[in-house]
Amino acid sequence: MAFKPRPGQIEIARYSGGLMGISAVPGSGKTHTLAYLAANLIAHEEFDEGQEILIVTLVNSAVENISSRIAHFLSEMHLIPGVGYRVRTLHGLAYDIVRENPDLIGLDNHFSIADERTSGDILNMAVQKWLRSNPAFLEAYSHPNYPPDRHRRDWLELLTNVSMNFIKKAKDYRISPDDLELGISDTRNKNPLLIMGYEVYSDYQRSLTIRGSVDFEDLIRFAYRVLKNSRDYLDIIRQRWPIVLEDEAQDSSLIQQELLELICGEIGNWVRVGDPNQAIYETFTTADPELLRSFISRDDVIRHDLVHSGRSAKSIIDLANFLIEWSKTAHPESEIRGTLDDPFIQPTPKGDPQQNPPDEESFIYLWDEPLSPRREIEVVATSVRDWLEDHPDRTAAVLVPRNDRGAEMVQALELLGLSPIEHLKSTQSVRNIAGTLEDILGFLTNPLAITDLLFAIKSIISVSQEDDELDDDVNLILDFLVKNISPEELVSNKHINLEASGAGDSANQVFLNALNHLRRWQYTVNLPIDQMILSISLDLFRDASELAVAHKLALLLKSSHDLNPAFELSDFRNNLEMISKNRFRLYGFSEEDFGFNPDDYRGKVVVSTMHKAKGLEWDRVYLMSVNNFNFPSCQEYDRYYSEKYFVKENLNLEAELISKLDAMAVEDKTGFQMPEGTATRDARIEFCAERLRLLFVGVTRARRELVITWNTGKRNDCREAIPLQAMRKWWEDGNAAG
Repeated sequence: MAFKPRPGQIEIARYSGGLMGISAVPGSGKTHTLAYLAANLIAHEEFDEGQEILIVTLVNSAVENISSRIAHFLSEMHLIPGVGYRVRTLHGLAYDIVRENPDLIGLDNHFSIADERTSGDILNMAVQKWLRSNPAFLEAYSHPNYPPDRHRRDWLELLTNVSMNFIKKAKDYRISPDDLELGISDTRNKNPLLIMGYEVYSDYQRSLTIRGSVDFEDLIRFAYRVLKNSRDYLDIIRQRWPIVLEDEAQDSSLIQQELLELICGEIGNWVRVGDPNQAIYETFTTADPELLRSFISRDDVIRHDLVHSGRSAKSIIDLANFLIEWSKTAHPESEIRGTLDDPFIQPTPKGDPQQNPPDEESFIYLWDEPLSPRREIEVVATSVRDWLEDHPDRTAAVLVPRNDRGAEMVQALELLGLSPIEHLKSTQSVRNIAGTLEDILGFLTNPLAITDLLFAIKSIISVSQEDDELDDDVNLILDFLVKNISPEELVSNKHINLEASGAGDSANQVFLNALNHLRRWQYTVNLPIDQMILSISLDLFRDASELAVAHKLALLLKSSHDLNPAFELSDFRNNLEMISKNRFRLYGFSEEDFGFNPDDYRGKVVVSTMHKAKGLEWDRVYLMSVNNFNFPSCQEYDRYYSEKYFVKENLNLEAELISKLDAMAVEDKTGFQMPEGTATRDARIEFCAERLRLLFVGVTRARRELVITWNTGKRNDCREAIPLQAMRKWWEDGNAAG
């Protein structure tokens, strides 16, 4: 179908310079509009030789999507696709900048990128080390009914996550461990949480430096420093990219915004497109939707609203608009009012190529009676089966708040004879397998590097173990080896004695088996890369689906070798790293490997988290588990996932720690004196706001039909979420009046 721009899209396409902010409702075609704008600029603006339009987005799937759309528009204009523009993720852009000038920030030319899997392992080790040295911390912060020695694994997981988000936030503020040390010394209150964050951050960053690595948060701040440290290079960048177009701007963080501001300059050409109502990553990342809202409201920014959406039937649009209005005026917590804001969604006008589905085909059912978690699964699974039998040519999805709930639904659907499409851990499974093979190639590239050796062994053990009962003993072995045995001896000596490690016989045997695998795989390094990967995988994996993924990776690496015959083992390791994080495109990946098209699965049901469903749409959508645990509203009876039962006074340790960092960033010393619990209460407001936006995203995934259910939770103490209760009352009153 030929693209017929709407009046609002035509206005945007007339852009020729300056600052422009675009607020786009769900289904309004914002990415298509951005691609259309890019093609028009390429066709009609005069650029100097070597100049390009820079288009930035968040994930590689979007890179592929935008690139293909621009290429299509350019072909229609009889221009050469691929010329005059560059599409990059923000992290890919930062990598390009740092890679061109690593010396400006003191990096070696051969620096590597530690993906989240590797950096997570480094962080986990740093937290374990810190806990061993600070046992009093757990005593001080444990709930009196839950002794820390019985919950040590829970504490390790919690503090690793807390430290990870603390480090990300510190890097977003461009605060280094040295800055933290200075800030702590300047305050009279030696907060134990802040000291923990500082010491773990220092150890983590030191480990990265020893490896000659940076993490993904480092890339953004280092790119910013490169441009700040070299005016000459900044001038080159500004000359190279005179216009910047930014997609999904509601998910940008402070440092990402500052990087793009620096590239654009004070009188730059910058177009930002997004929807603050769909900002659903705030509590998982450093993203801040208020940054886009503030940008759009500036006097020097031209504002456009994309309000027409042809995705959904009018009744579903009306329900989504009611949720916006209710959020603005009637939410029981005043501080959450305004979480959802204008513009409201409007159906497409007559004559538009994307007409809304007929309202007579729409169906909305908002479940009112309480269901147990098990009964909710049964009700939805049966409904899905019956609906698909009657609609074999349409699409359907079950959207859940969390992955574990999705896994339960997949199992129930399979018991009914269906073959659900799992949009939960499938991509993560590919990344995990690629990450395991990456660690093994890391060892085979540097067999005498102790860190690479230990990471490879841990990866092998994690694949071979059916549970995590041996984790503590394996960590004892790793600590023992680092202190007592050289890498040369580990690799060459087949009679390593681990009795002195203090670990049990089972862990010792698992460890030695992994070490023997590595020794044997050293003989595969002279094989072609695909044969090498397959040889390792046949030893390592047992599940047919895992072997299928490994076979696909082997073929992709072979394709990469065919395109780059000079590739060495380290290059293939880097390719696996790219796959494991989906950060950079590996030659041989097709668009379907990065994206997900619901229309490819007509007559089947997709099971997805609501977060992963963003940007997608289906004919019928089920939203499950919409209770006050998954979608709280800051009521006295609400419980919060981030407040762990084994922590004293229901403290949200991440919120309490990051509040001290926020105070340091704005040099507010009074912030260090806030009573414990203040930040926890503030975090509840932020979490409830984000979950309200997540519910809005879920509702706007539906084209024709929408079913929303809720359950009473594992303890039978959950209630219907207040936003669902409000929508149901509004819907029932409207139907009764009609």
